Amino acid sequence: MKNILTSCLYFIALAILPLGLQAQTAALDESLWSNIDPTTGKSSDFYVTNTGVKVFGELISKYDQATYKTVTFRVSGVENTFEPSELKAFGLANARFFMSKQLPGEESLRFVQVLFSGVLQLNFVDNKYFLDNGERLQELTAFYTQGQIEGNRLKRYVRAYLAVLKAEMAGECGQKLNDRIEETKMEEEAFIRLFKAYHECLGEPYVVHVSNVKYMQVSPFVSYGLGNVILSDRSVEEGQQNSLSKTLSHRFQAGIRLNEFRKYPRISIDFRVGLEILNTTWISEFESPEVVRIEASERYTETNIFIPFSFNYSVYRQGKTDIYAGVVPSIWFSSISSEGGQIREELAGGKVNLYDREILDGVQRLFVPGVKVGARIPVGKVILSPELQGDLLLDYYTTNVLAKRSSFNRPTVSFQIGIEF
Repeated sequence: MKNILTSCLYFIALAILPLGLQAQTAALDESLWSNIDPTTGKSSDFYVTNTGVKVFGELISKYDQATYKTVTFRVSGVENTFEPSELKAFGLANARFFMSKQLPGEESLRFVQVLFSGVLQLNFVDNKYFLDNGERLQELTAFYTQGQIEGNRLKRYVRAYLAVLKAEMAGECGQKLNDRIEETKMEEEAFIRLFKAYHECLGEPYVVHVSNVKYMQVSPFVSYGLGNVILSDRSVEEGQQNSLSKTLSHRFQAGIRLNEFRKYPRISIDFRVGLEILNTTWISEFESPEVVRIEASERYTETNIFIPFSFNYSVYRQGKTDIYAGVVPSIWFSSISSEGGQIREELAGGKVNLYDREILDGVQRLFVPGVKVGARIPVGKVILSPELQGDLLLDYYTTNVLAKRSSFNRPTVSFQIGIEF
C-alpha cells in the first residue's frame, strides 16, 4: 500500500508541478559563487551582472535575510539598487549565495537562495524549497488532506516532496538511499543531509552554501537594574490607605540570548534567571466606626527568584544598533522575611492598643506576564543592552489588620543594563 501511494504521489507531482523557465545548471562554477575578493584575499559581498562581470562591494541591508526582493550595493561610495532581472547572482561575505530564477507559476524573475549545489541544486525563497536539476525547477511541497472513512473524518499529511526526490534521485544511489528519503523531513537540515549523501554516493562534487551561516547565535547575558514597585488595590477595606516606605528593588539577571536566526533575523529569544530584592516597610492606615484610627506597619525583605522567557522582535535597526520589543512571561518564586510588625489601634475614648504582629503575606509562586522594549548597542567586543520592562503580579500581597483582610496587585516597572558577550 505504501509503495502504491508513493507511486501515485510521483505521477501527481510530475503532472501538477510547473516547470521553471529559468532553471539553471546545478553544477556551479566556483568563480560564480566564491566570495573571496582577489584584491584583498578576504570574503566580501558581491554581485554578478547578466554579462558575467563580478563586482565586489557592500550589500546595504539592515538584516541578514534569507529572501530579497531587490538588493542595494555600495561600490566605491556609490549605491545602486538591482532587480532580479538585472543580476545573474549575488553573494554575501558570510557565504549566502543567491541567483535570479523564474519560479514555477511566476512570470518575473526572483532572487532565490542557493542552499546546496551540485548535480542537484536546493533553493529556498519565501519559506519554500525548490529542487533544480538543471532543466527545471520543482517545488518541494507537503500538505494536509481531509477525507472520510466509514463516516469518520480523517486528516492526513501528504509529503508530496518525496515523489520529487525519488524521481530526481532515481538509480542505484536512489535505491540505496530509499529509506533515508522516506525519513526525510521537510526541513533545511534534513534536505541538505540527503543531498550530501546522494552526491557522496555518486562521487560528485558539491557545495553547501550555508555551511558558514549559523542557524542562530548564542550569547551569554548578564544584567543589573532597578525596579519600581507599585501597589494596586485589588480587594481593599473601605477607607484603607496603603503605601511602601521604599519602592525601589534591585534586580540581577543572567542567561543566554538566541538571535540572528538564519531564517528569521528579526527575532531573538531570551532565557534568563533573575533575582530581585526589596527592603521596605508596609504602611496601612484607615478609620472605622468602632475606632478613631488604625495604623499598621511591617518592615520586611522580599526576595524573588524569577525565570523569564522573552520573545523579541526587532522593530528598527541602524548599522549594528538594534531596537526591539518583546513579551516576557515568567515564573516567580517569592518569599517575605519579616523583621516585625506593629498595629496601633486608637479607640474613640482615647484608649490606645498596641499589637506586635505581622500583617503581610505574599504568594510563593506566580505566573507573571510582562512586556519590554530594549536595544542592542555594540561597544567594543561586547553589546550593551538597556531594557525597560513592565511586569504585572496579580493578587500578590495580602494584609490582615485586626481581621480586616485586603489584597493587592504589584505592578513593577524596571530598567536594567545588560551586557551580551
